[in-house]
Amino acid sequence: MHAYGVSPEEWKDYIFQKGENAYRAEQIFSWIHGRQVLSAAQMLNLPQTLRESLSTDFEWPSEQQVQTLQSRRDATAKVLFEFDRRVIETVWLPYENRQSVCVSVQSGCSLNCTFCASGKMEFKGNLSAGEIVEQVYSSQNAIGKKVTNIVYMGMGEPFYNYDAVIKSAHLLHHPKGLNIGVRKITISTSGVLPGIIRFFEEEQPFQLAISLHAAFPEKRREIMDVEKKFPMQEMLKVLRANRKSLRNNQLTFEYVLIDGFNTGKEDIRELAKIAKDIGAKINLIPLNTEYNGMRRPDQATINQFWEQLNALGVVAVNRKSPGEDIAGACGQLAGKWAQKSPL
Repeated sequence: MHAYGVSPEEWKDYIFQKGENAYRAEQIFSWIHGRQVLSAAQMLNLPQTLRESLSTDFEWPSEQQVQTLQSRRDATAKVLFEFDRRVIETVWLPYENRQSVCVSVQSGCSLNCTFCASGKMEFKGNLSAGEIVEQVYSSQNAIGKKVTNIVYMGMGEPFYNYDAVIKSAHLLHHPKGLNIGVRKITISTSGVLPGIIRFFEEEQPFQLAISLHAAFPEKRREIMDVEKKFPMQEMLKVLRANRKSLRNNQLTFEYVLIDGFNTGKEDIRELAKIAKDIGAKINLIPLNTEYNGMRRPDQATINQFWEQLNALGVVAVNRKSPGEDIAGACGQLAGKWAQKSPL
C-alpha cells in the first residue's frame, strides 16, 4: 500500500500490530500529511526499527516527475507522473484568489468520450488513493506554492475508482493534513449512476460536478458512450430526488461547447431548463480538441451562449482554456509530450 493513502485508523491498526505505542500512528500521519515527507527515514522522532519497517512495508513517492511543463500564456503547469509504468498527468491551475490542482484517477480513461484525448490512450488501470494524494503533494512541491483547491477532473472517470477517490479526498481534507475545505474539493463524474447514488447515500460533503455536455439524450449519446449505459434521464431523476441533501452551490454541470453541435438556441433553452429544475450552476468549457471534425466555437458564439444562460436565470461560468498551449486544458491530457520545459 502507498503510504500517502493510509488513513488514521489504518495507521492505528498497523502500530498495534507492531506493538508500538498508540501515539506513533498520529506522529506518522502528521509527518506524511502535515509535512509531506518523501520517506520514513525523515521521521526523526520515530524509533529506527519502526522507520525501517515503514520503509519496507509501504510504497513511498518515487518523485518520478518525468517532465514538468509551464504555459507561457497563463502560468498553468502540468506534471507528468509515472506510477509503476502507468503514465498520468496532473495540472496546476493558478488563479488570482486560489491555487488549484487538477488530479487524475486513472491512467488513460475507461470511457471514450469522442472529444477527449485521455480515452484514446491505452487504459492501464486505476490509481490508488496514495497515488492521487501524491499528485497533490508533489505538484505543490514542484510549483513552490500552497494548494487551496483540488478538482478531480484529470485523466479517468472518478466514479469508476470511487473508493480510492473518496478516500483520497478525505485525506486531503483532514485537519492534520492539508486541511482543504470540502467546498474546495470538487469530484467530477461523467454520470456513472452507481457512484452518484453512493455519493448521496454516504452524504459525501464534497462538491459534485457532472459532465453533461449535451442537453438532449440523443446528442449526448453521440459524444459520450456513458449515456448508453447510464441514461441522462435516469441520472436527472436521481439528482432530483436527492437535491435537498446537497448544499445550494454543491452541484455543477460541466458543458463542453462544440461548434454547430450543442450551441444552438434550443440547446440553451433545454440546458437552462435542466439546470433550474435540478438547482445546478453550469461551467462552460470551449472545446480544446479537434477529433472527428469537431471544432471550438468562435468567441462571439461562446459569449452569446454564456450571456443567454445568465439571462434565463442560470448561474453560468466560462472556464476558458488555461494551459491550452501545453496540452493541459480540459480534454487534452494524453500523457505524450514532445519536449521538456522545466519550471
